[in-house]
Amino acid sequence: MAAKKYLTTLNTRSFLYEETKQVASLLHQGKRHDEIAEIIWEKNLFQLTSEDRANRFYSEIQKRLEELDIYLFNQFLATDIPTSKAILFYALLKKDQLFYEWMREVVWVKFLVLDWQISREETEAFFELKAMQNKTVASWTPETKSLLIDSYHRVLHEVDMANVVDDVLQLQRLAINEDIRTYLIERKEIEIVEVMLGELIG
Repeated sequence: MAAKKYLTTLNTRSFLYEETKQVASLLHQGKRHDEIAEIIWEKNLFQLTSEDRANRFYSEIQKRLEELDIYLFNQFLATDIPTSKAILFYALLKKDQLFYEWMREVVWVKFLVLDWQISREETEAFFELKAMQNKTVASWTPETKSLLIDSYHRVLHEVDMANVVDDVLQLQRLAINEDIRTYLIERKEIEIVEVMLGELIG
């Protein structure tokens, strides 16, 4: 996986499943990027009061969709909702390096040892470790890190990988269409697919 900068994008632009489906549908219809941007604002598809914020949402969604190949893009629109969410989750893991590392170093390990709970304190410890290793993370305010922890936990809930009970994540594996699961295992980055499935592959 190529090195990428650590970002706080998830603080303001979280999972965005419904919004991403809307953009993907417009792209599938053959709309140009400038046309989509205009439609988003004129029809207020994202229910935002700021055109600048709507454009930032759209830009982030574009970047995530660009992580999908043609097959996964088409399946994102056509398959069942749990699998569609899993495909967007795959794109997010490719796009956001720090989120991927949290998934790999904290969540995936939990799945491997059959420990189905993640506390807020465990995610805080992850950020403390990253702050010691990386100047960018070290420069973030406590509020920024707290918001990012909230966002990370919220994404797992939105993708149906976890329920939240008393500020603790109760983990569960994703429900993914078997054909798409096989495609991911055989064709895509094994380190990302392992994290998605909560399994050790190969």
